[in-house]
Amino acid sequence: MSARLMANPQFRPTLGGRAPRDEMPAPPRAMAASAQKGNRRRAWPRWTRPAVKAALVLVPVLLLAGAAGSAWKRASLAETVAAARESVMDASGALGFTLNEILVVGRTETEREAVMEALGVRRGEPILAIDLAETKQRLEELPWVSGASVERRLPGILYISLSERQPMAIWQHDRQFTVIDRAGRPLADAVELARRGNQRIDTLPQVIGANAPQQVQSLLAALDRVPAIRPRVTSASWISDRRWNLQLDNGVTVKLPEGAGMPMALRQLAELEATGKVLDRDIVAIDLRQPERAVLQTNATAQLPGWEDESKKKPNGKKT
Repeated sequence: MSARLMANPQFRPTLGGRAPRDEMPAPPRAMAASAQKGNRRRAWPRWTRPAVKAALVLVPVLLLAGAAGSAWKRASLAETVAAARESVMDASGALGFTLNEILVVGRTETEREAVMEALGVRRGEPILAIDLAETKQRLEELPWVSGASVERRLPGILYISLSERQPMAIWQHDRQFTVIDRAGRPLADAVELARRGNQRIDTLPQVIGANAPQQVQSLLAALDRVPAIRPRVTSASWISDRRWNLQLDNGVTVKLPEGAGMPMALRQLAELEATGKVLDRDIVAIDLRQPERAVLQTNATAQLPGWEDESKKKPNGKKT
């Protein structure tokens, strides 16, 4: 009796009893990666991507349409542009781009109130509406500020970096004491800073004379080359609008020549101090106005304080 074998349409022959490649189970690592990928895909609803694309397209279109609609009611192009900008700023604020925090770095001498007044901003306003260039200019107009940078750190932080001028001397004039920098620019009232407890004021030398601030830069540059002398200078007087008299911490007055001879005279004084400790002697003044010559005045031959540049003669011919 013969038996008919029915072919199974889903039957697939195998080689050596092995299952075909497409029917082999996936390794566990691949299954875990596939599951994680599926979870990531299911983290956002399917409608999220189309909605975001539509928002990116529709928001600018609506803003422009609103601005164009208001243009028919405006009398000039400037008003139309201003209205469009205001609409964009209001829209950015509604999206969360508002000023929430102000970070200022580099501020040492500048008062916090002065910085806030120069900024002219308020918390909660659209951060995109802040004019960075104008804000930077107002900050650099502050006496202590030599440079400023202003950045937006979205969504709500205004980051400000300040560079401040360094106080170098106190200018005494008209019974006032003004802190100045190396270039002679006025920075602040020295008495007010001392009242607030600023300890740097006590370390600054004084400069005296109507035009002393304009000449202090060359004096400080010359003193920088003689580090042994500079710390001992307590004050400097600009004499006859031509030259300097230095007052040292031991009461000795040093008369410097005018013009290009001043740096050379200071080096000469530094050499005399290094070799002979001339500043430790019982003297009241050192005249360095003549090239390569130092005239030392002791207590016995000293003139009165504030002695003049040129000696005056009495009627009988004697010098004072």
